[in-house]
Amino acid sequence: MRDLRRPLARAVYGLTTLSLLALAAGCEPEPRHVNSSTPKPPANAGVPAPAPAPVAAPTKPADTFIVGQKTTDIKPTTDAMPKNAQIASQKITAKDPITLQGNAYVTSIGQIAINNIKHAMDLFHASEGRYPKDFAEFKAQIIDANNIALPKLPFYQEYRYNESTHALEVWEDPVKKAGPMPGG
Repeated sequence: MRDLRRPLARAVYGLTTLSLLALAAGCEPEPRHVNSSTPKPPANAGVPAPAPAPVAAPTKPADTFIVGQKTTDIKPTTDAMPKNAQIASQKITAKDPITLQGNAYVTSIGQIAINNIKHAMDLFHASEGRYPKDFAEFKAQIIDANNIALPKLPFYQEYRYNESTHALEVWEDPVKKAGPMPGG
């Protein structure tokens, strides 16, 4: 009995080779000319085309993307605040799994910022024997002296320095939080 595998293998190899050659030959698309039987050269074929006018980059609404951005915007708690402003909760909460990660990020960066400032305040207290006497000294001796840039918060939250407790707090406006995003 004759072995049929060899002729079959040769046939498959030959068909595969022919198929690849046919595909390679037909890879370049043919030019298409709509409403014309022959292609016409452009009217100004010898003249180079002028450079296109620069297109302005699309502007992004302010305060929409905060990941990785930094700020030094801290206000004293004595400054005017919205009537219903409150200290932001440090609990990670979400109504659905889609917003859970964003809420966890916002809560985490706020807590990390508070802990970084607390550490700088403890170092100041250890070296000076006291805490900063007011917001101006806090800004100069803690923030500026240590070159601290805090993670940017969402548009409805802001950093506030409480002079009586010598602590950084994250305050939020529930009305802004429930409302639409700025620019969106």
